[in-house]
Amino acid sequence: MNGLLNPQRFFEVTNTVALLAWIGLVAFPARRFVSHLLCPILVPGLLAACYAAVIGWKLASGGPPPGDLTTLAGLRSAFADDWVFAAAWTHYLVFDMVVGAWIARDAVRLGIPWPLRTLALILTFLAGPVGFLLHLLIRGILRRRFLAEERPIS
Repeated sequence: MNGLLNPQRFFEVTNTVALLAWIGLVAFPARRFVSHLLCPILVPGLLAACYAAVIGWKLASGGPPPGDLTTLAGLRSAFADDWVFAAAWTHYLVFDMVVGAWIARDAVRLGIPWPLRTLALILTFLAGPVGFLLHLLIRGILRRRFLAEERPIS
């Protein structure tokens, strides 16, 4: 994998693929192809295959030594290898996109207004758990409001 592809190029390509899919998800969250196939399955599957290839290659080639992955120092040591670090970043890209696709489907289903839905998706892309948390908060607030509106007046 050291020929034409290097860790920086791998990082650039995986980020570009993820970014293009995220643009589609933010712009077209109600399109079934985007929110039910492209972003929860196809792109994460492709990125996961890239991740698996790099991790498999690194393990098969005997490096880097894993060290103690239960400590910060051990993780820092493992991630000092640019290939391992780029693969670890791809791990984030995969899971953030799967979560983003769920947020998009859930927000469309619940009728969450597009500015709130878009903010949650953008934050999920940029800071995964923050966007997910925002969606959960919006979802909870709006569900409470919807439930209050549906109760019969006594």
